[in-house]
Order: sequence, then structure tokens, then C-alpha cells
Amino acid sequence: MTAGIPVTGVNELVLEVDDLDRAIRFYTEVLGLPLVERWDRREAVWVMAGERTRIGLWRPQVGLAGGQGGAHVHYAMHLPESEYESAVERLRAHGQDVQEEVFEGDRGRAVYVTDPDGHVVELWTWDVAGHLR
Repeated sequence: MTAGIPVTGVNELVLEVDDLDRAIRFYTEVLGLPLVERWDRREAVWVMAGERTRIGLWRPQVGLAGGQGGAHVHYAMHLPESEYESAVERLRAHGQDVQEEVFEGDRGRAVYVTDPDGHVVELWTWDVAGHLR
């Protein structure tokens, strides 16, 4: 690895959503993430994903630095292996169509669901910090 900017993780990720209330229900009720901020000046809210990352759910708009929605493949949040089965059970209990994947080697397993706006959400047991060890 070459020396670079010493980032410690992802601070925030913003997703464009069609129906803000529907997105809030998915992220707070289905995934169980806490809603931590609501912006009155924009149609936007923030939920926390772990201790260091917040996810913005925004109605279509132009954000800071000209940021706006576009094509999206998926994103993954880390999940401890010990919490995997209960997470899958929770998703199923909320009527989610889950897809599971077990990866070769030490790359763990993951469960995928699609949020109401078509964003593929992955909960993955592999700790990507291993890349730096």
C-alpha cells in the first residue's frame, strides 16, 4: 500500500429516494437504524449505520458541491458474524425477499435486500480492514 490521505472510514453516504416516508420506514423499521437528523430546509433525513457512518435519504435535489443522484449498484454495511442469523430473521420478519451469499475463503457471508427505491443493501460479515493487515 502507498501512503495516502489517512481516512478512517466512510463518514456518510447519500441515497436519492422517491418517497421519503417510505424510505424512512425501511431504514428505521426494517433495518432498525436510528433516525438522527431531519432537515427542514431540504427533504432529507439521516440515519446512523454503526458508530461512524450516517446514511442520508434525500428527495431528488442538487446537494453541496453539485452532488445529485445517479446510477447506483449497491453498498455494504459490516455486520458481526454473531449477529448474522438474527439480522436475516429480522429482514424476513419484515417481509423482505433476502438473497444470501457465502464467499470462499475468509470473506464471510452476506445477505442482500433491496430498499424501496431499488438500492441494493448488503449486510456483510467480512471485515474489509483485513486488506490493510
